[in-house]
Amino acid sequence: MAATMIVAALVAGVYAALITMHVAAIRHDATANVRRPGLARWLAAAGERRRGHEECAAVQRRLAGGLGRAAYRGAMEALAARDAVEHPLQVPKARR
Repeated sequence: MAATMIVAALVAGVYAALITMHVAAIRHDATANVRRPGLARWLAAAGERRRGHEECAAVQRRLAGGLGRAAYRGAMEALAARDAVEHPLQVPKARR
């Protein structure tokens, strides 16, 4: 019984490590056109979903009148600043 539990824990640990590696690869190389497991893509996109929810909430508050124009702009600027830190713009080098 104990041996079965140890083997199951080992398999679960290896599986979690593989998912973690896929998530890291997707986050660092989002432009690669490689098929990845659905769970890894879902976990890697958590930041995108979070930012989307925050933007949606700000828009809803603005439309409902609970957020003024300046506060809405401030919220969008904060979202843009965090996005710029998490996904810096990469400009290709000019060809000569």
